[in-house]
Amino acid sequence: MVANTTTNPYQMLARHLDQTPLGAPECPELYQLLQELFTPQEAELAAKLPFKPTALTRLAEMLGTQAEELEPKLERLTEKGLLYQRLFPNGKAYYSLLPVVPGILELQFMDGTVSEEKKKLAALFDAYYAPGVGKAMIQAPMPYSRVIPVGKALENHQQILPYHRAEQIIQKQEAIALATCYCRHEAELLDKACDNPKDVCLIFGAFAHFIAKQGKARLISQKEALGVLARAEEAGLVHVSDNVATGANFLCNCCGCCCLFLKTLTKLKRPGAVAPAAYLAQVDTDTCAGCGLCAERCQVDAVALNQDDLAQVDPARCLGCGLCATTCPTGSIQMQKRREPPKPAADWLELVDRLKGLRQQNQEQALQSAGKDLA
Repeated sequence: MVANTTTNPYQMLARHLDQTPLGAPECPELYQLLQELFTPQEAELAAKLPFKPTALTRLAEMLGTQAEELEPKLERLTEKGLLYQRLFPNGKAYYSLLPVVPGILELQFMDGTVSEEKKKLAALFDAYYAPGVGKAMIQAPMPYSRVIPVGKALENHQQILPYHRAEQIIQKQEAIALATCYCRHEAELLDKACDNPKDVCLIFGAFAHFIAKQGKARLISQKEALGVLARAEEAGLVHVSDNVATGANFLCNCCGCCCLFLKTLTKLKRPGAVAPAAYLAQVDTDTCAGCGLCAERCQVDAVALNQDDLAQVDPARCLGCGLCATTCPTGSIQMQKRREPPKPAADWLELVDRLKGLRQQNQEQALQSAGKDLA
């Protein structure tokens, strides 16, 4: 754990949160957000908590207190969506501090609650997006998330790897929770909502059990989850998951106007913060009817009609989601494999290791460059 040199609990907590894989860039907007989420006493405690699930008894020992005294404080933070709690069959509870993203932000909005308190939180998170969440995603040494193409768009392709198929990702899950899309709910609280469905956010594994127990989502079957995929594709939403080949923790169905991930492209104008699928949309201009449905369908404005009223794809913006291909009435858009498709991390642990390792390396290089400039 990194030692803190300040006695301000919110600065201590901000610097602690910045040690997570994506980080939490410090700025006035972050301090305002933390002051709304944590009391000073809670912030001081949270700044000392690990990000790895740790037993209650061990935490009490680390903090020099009694488990009976510490437990209600941890439970309160868990109820507020600031800590993760994992219960094991032996009855032992393990706790860990959640990162700002993914973690704290999502848990504030995924239950769909509407209140003045939630509206205030939505405004604070929105203010922190450009200087904080979005900046962290843009500056990450590798994308935290990746796009998964619509299955129908790849029907003519052979030997498609399992992690390119959303259906196969779902079929491997033992626990699936369906939650409200936190991005679109946040936008709704700010009166910026789009018309896309909100009940399309899928969470997997132990975290699915956790949020269901907290009343923020409900457990569903694989069959119902596949139905969610179908509804999302019909609505023209982009499948986005962790940037891993196995062990995905979530599968969101995203729009370009609200999604935290896709807004790095549509709002912050920075391609590359989300790993595109291994495929790229290509147009057959000989058969294109110039109807414009593909351009309307694209969530990130990667498709447009050119001066000849024919569809044209911007390869720098195309996420390879396949929504334009599945909506083309003349079949003029096909998905072709990229020459150098991005490769995800093997699993979540490798993703975290690579993010933290590369991020630390970048920070060290920046310090060295700053030292040379001062020399």
